[in-house]
Amino acid sequence: MGRSPRSLDGGLGDGENVSREAVLMILEKEGDGVEKAPQNYSSPCRRSHDVAMKNRRTSVKLPILLGFILVAFIFTTPHTVPVIPTRLRGQVGAWLKMCGSHLGWQDPSVIDIRTRPEDLAKDPRVMHEIPQYVLDYAPLVHLYSEEQFWPCDIKEHLFHVTPELNYTPIQGLPQLNLSNLDQLNEFEQGRHVFLTSNDNVEDRPDWLGGQINIPDDFSDDSKTDCSDSRATSARFRKQSHGGHSDAPAVLLTINKGDGIVDAFWFFFYSYNLGNIVFNIRFGNHIGDWEHTLIRFEHGKPKVVFVSEHFFGSAYSYSAVEKIGNRPVVYSAVGTHAMYATPGTHPYILPLGILHDETDRGPLWDPALNSLTYTYNHVTDTLHPSNRTPDAPTQWFYFSGKWGDKFYPLNDNRQYGFAGEYHYVNGPLGPRFKHLGRRKVCQGRYSDPCVIKDQLDPDEVREWPGLGEGDDWPDPEMRPPGLPEGGDD
Repeated sequence: MGRSPRSLDGGLGDGENVSREAVLMILEKEGDGVEKAPQNYSSPCRRSHDVAMKNRRTSVKLPILLGFILVAFIFTTPHTVPVIPTRLRGQVGAWLKMCGSHLGWQDPSVIDIRTRPEDLAKDPRVMHEIPQYVLDYAPLVHLYSEEQFWPCDIKEHLFHVTPELNYTPIQGLPQLNLSNLDQLNEFEQGRHVFLTSNDNVEDRPDWLGGQINIPDDFSDDSKTDCSDSRATSARFRKQSHGGHSDAPAVLLTINKGDGIVDAFWFFFYSYNLGNIVFNIRFGNHIGDWEHTLIRFEHGKPKVVFVSEHFFGSAYSYSAVEKIGNRPVVYSAVGTHAMYATPGTHPYILPLGILHDETDRGPLWDPALNSLTYTYNHVTDTLHPSNRTPDAPTQWFYFSGKWGDKFYPLNDNRQYGFAGEYHYVNGPLGPRFKHLGRRKVCQGRYSDPCVIKDQLDPDEVREWPGLGEGDDWPDPEMRPPGLPEGGDD
């Protein structure tokens, strides 16, 4: 499809392509008066040999030596030079080997981060400051033009739920808020606590829809009629900057050392409307956390990751759509899965195909209203940033689910087919999204993480299956402060 994917971890290169001509120019650069070698891939060694045989002047040997030192430097210093395209790596490595060099090049996916995060733990700037470049490159989110379930305020969400264990309300608790939610971890470590809706979700109470939180950067009449007006959808497409939502996003910045900073933007919705297969809807749940990650190296954006259900996609910063310098991402109707392009996003299932749908609906600027934090993924410590110093932190440590527990099959709201269910568990919070990941992708370290250099709106994905919904991840993806035991 014309893309050149690469696998990246913590130490990122610039992600720019280097042409064969540029490499050959470096390898062939010599003093004036020396005859140029033909342009072919074996020329660097043959040229060195020819020069040595035909002209033994010391004034020529020095530039040749410097040329090979420069080449070795390029392939062993990925933090300061562009990543060499995959198609050239084998050829250049062969050149170096033929010429007697054993330095080779170092794949940036295996570079160690030399500055440890724990070394930065007491630095007040790291603990509390959000770098300005994080906001300068904050994502803009196109919500779907006919969305029914808009962004919601996590504080408001807590007024409409009751914590339950095994479908039984927990008694004797004060009113939940963002400053005491972590006390629920006293019950079975919080793992089996579900923030259960006080209303029957099939009655669609207003608080699930979040209509009051639609971004306000368009006319009032379009805001009140956005659910069924194609004319307003056309107006949305003309937006050049994002609007304010009364539902705050959550920004977590993580300094991972060696100039690597991850900026996680989390978006919360009180309801997730599942996908349809064969006119049957699967995967509904109360509460929905989605995120976009932008990875920076020395203040420059390198990679954009967008969450899609239990996985996601990663793109080089240069590949994604932008307004100014800011990446543009798309939230799918109902599921709120994040994508880099508008349109249809199909998934292959064993028994059919489902799809997510995105378009250029209301453009949301989460930087206009967000709770901002810094997080140390080694010590599992969250700090409010200097931009929102009064932001509560206790909610972050809640280890349970932000919605109802999977409804049993004897509940008349529930049905299942081929391992998929109409209603599934509510989600875990941001702390469980593998914040300490070295790869930009969300999965296990053994899973591949492909950074796409081009957008592919026609990509077809394989559906991973939701089962009964979210649960504690594997130990390697859990936050360090979480108990290791308790696996089911």
